[in-house]
Amino acid sequence: MAAAPVLAVRGLEVEFSSLGRISRAVDGIDIDIFPGETVGIVGETGCGKSATALSILRLIPSPPGTVRARRIEFDGTDLQDLDDKEIRRIRGAGISMVFQEPMTSLDPSFTVGSQIGEVLRTHRGLQRGELRRESMKVLERMRMPHPARVLDQYPFELSGGMRQRVMIGTAMACGPRLLIADEPTTALDVTVQAQILALLKDVQRDTGTSVLLITHDLGVVAQNCDRVYVMYAGRVVEAAPVTDLFREPLHPYTQALLRAIPDMDRDHDELAIIPGDVPTPAAFPPGCRFNPRCGRAFGRCPVEVPALVERRPGHWVACHLYEAA
Repeated sequence: MAAAPVLAVRGLEVEFSSLGRISRAVDGIDIDIFPGETVGIVGETGCGKSATALSILRLIPSPPGTVRARRIEFDGTDLQDLDDKEIRRIRGAGISMVFQEPMTSLDPSFTVGSQIGEVLRTHRGLQRGELRRESMKVLERMRMPHPARVLDQYPFELSGGMRQRVMIGTAMACGPRLLIADEPTTALDVTVQAQILALLKDVQRDTGTSVLLITHDLGVVAQNCDRVYVMYAGRVVEAAPVTDLFREPLHPYTQALLRAIPDMDRDHDELAIIPGDVPTPAAFPPGCRFNPRCGRAFGRCPVEVPALVERRPGHWVACHLYEAA
């Protein structure tokens, strides 16, 4: 791609301190997101996806967390160089975030209208007379049923899908260049999930906003992303355009994730599982961190950390199988 990335992350590390022990949840990853594209980060629970997303906007509490990177560059500015006031201006206006459970993200003691209005007042400087009109437009863009009534309701009066529409609308209200969506459909039923993801895609098409989509669902990745990073135990193990990843996955972990997707055309006895569990950051194994669960591990795997290498144009993998080839 000729365009400069909207977001360029290099060497990101996220550590947490507990009872005198340091655990590195994210270990030296690189990410690029280009204008107008949707990039997925996929992996099992505990692989470091959400910590990666939160660290970009400096939302990791310190202590116990510590974030380091060679750079976290947004539109040419390293976010690490900004003071607290400057990073607050970026949040919501330049980069917005949608969280996986809107009931905990929306304040139950304030109406929907007052919460959308606060964002519009903070980042767009709108005055009282304009706030309700613009807040109504936010809900209308989200295809919210009865938007005037919803403005005066409290979050607990709305369904999960309606709350998530409020969250997405609020995140997009100030025209951010980048939207980070952290498991935005996890708590929703399948039908509402599809509606929310279609809404995200429509909003992105209309605004040109780049999207970083955090998920554990490869089906969501296949339908919504242009490129994807596969994370395991704090590291990127594979990165590729979505079509390449699904056509010819390279890393044994990616291959195992794809085999574990239910297939109605396949006998149920053939459903594959990945043995064992994702290790905790306090107990990552040496070498390739997937090696204790990998059926193709050999002598180098528990000893040496594999480098992330480009096997095909735009398709990167960190696996000794390809170094030895």
